[in-house]
Amino acid sequence: MNHESFVFDAAPPYPAGVNVAELLTEIEAVIKKHVVLNPEAAAALAVWVLHTYTFELRDAVAYVAIESPEKRCGKTTLISVLAAMAHKPLIASNITVGALFRAIDVCRPTLFIDEADTFLAGNGAMRGILNSGNTWRTAYVLRLARAGKKRERNLEHPTPNAFGAGANLEHRRGAQPESEPNGTGLTKYSCWCPKVISLIGEVPDTIADRSIVVRMARKLTSETCAPLTELNTAEIRSKCARFALDAKESLARGEAIRGEGLHDRAADTFDPLYAIARLAGGDWERKLHAAALFLTSTARTENGGVQLLLDIASIFMQCGRERVFIWELAAMLREGHGGMKTLALKDSAIDERGIARILRSYGIRPKTLRIGKEVNKGYEAGDLREALTRYVPGKEVAEHLKELDLINALHREAWTEAKQEAE
Repeated sequence: MNHESFVFDAAPPYPAGVNVAELLTEIEAVIKKHVVLNPEAAAALAVWVLHTYTFELRDAVAYVAIESPEKRCGKTTLISVLAAMAHKPLIASNITVGALFRAIDVCRPTLFIDEADTFLAGNGAMRGILNSGNTWRTAYVLRLARAGKKRERNLEHPTPNAFGAGANLEHRRGAQPESEPNGTGLTKYSCWCPKVISLIGEVPDTIADRSIVVRMARKLTSETCAPLTELNTAEIRSKCARFALDAKESLARGEAIRGEGLHDRAADTFDPLYAIARLAGGDWERKLHAAALFLTSTARTENGGVQLLLDIASIFMQCGRERVFIWELAAMLREGHGGMKTLALKDSAIDERGIARILRSYGIRPKTLRIGKEVNKGYEAGDLREALTRYVPGKEVAEHLKELDLINALHREAWTEAKQEAE
């Protein structure tokens, strides 16, 4: 393999120790100077930049998913700003599966995938690699190669572990033998590194679930940003390199940090960022936690099945009944009841069989019920309670109920006005 194609402009470590809180504030200021985005995203991304220098010291690596509804919303600009400060940035507007895992395995870069919508859709192999690389235990793919073929690694550009971290962390670097054992032809390639994935539209749920999701919007004429020609990050990168040297022992030995109010996957994603914020002090710990709660609470519902659970629970509350036939649920869902039109099924597929199929995956099965004189298959409200508790964050249920109350109040107001006009 030609290592010359993987030469990175590595900044020398800053000659003196750095104040972590001040460094994070400096990175955050650069992001805000060049890109319009909400303050919570700017704070989380500032910590993520430092994370790219130390990701091998924790069990999980955080992705960044940048999405926008249209072009010209600043995604590429944000990628440029982050790449100017991140450790060993490797930008790819298009990349093959083979190039992806080999690039990661050889040089452990911070991978930036721009315009992912042009090649990610329908590419199961690519998505599988991105999904597998969130934790070091699963961050690899197996490929066939000619028996005895030598593996090469780019040791000229060491990761923070090579700066002197303990040998007990070597397993996280995915070190592999230089040739395949026993002539099997199987080769193990690491896929573990920080990644930024940018696309128009929504990031696939399986990737969003492992990511800091940043939603971009086209800036207003009243909003101004500094041009990228003013972007000068040499000193920041030098300070980040110094931070990686000084903090490696603390980060490697620190216990896992679970942010209160985050579900398990979000807690894993934000753990390495919390570890850095803890070194920066209380202000940044609180700032990052507020950002984590905001970014995860504003994320879309994890999948259509959960949306269907919320819709059906809302229907039970709207009709004030403990039992509903499945054919009634299908009719009400087709009419848009439940507070939001379920995305779990297309209109033409909202039928009894489709509803039963999705709910069955959550352990909810229809039962024979009697309502009045009719006997048919249906569900009881209690059937949904355990699934809602397990799969829907309490905050999301509360927000959905609040929205439902508003909808009902508006309906009552409209009905009252119509009645008064009729009188």
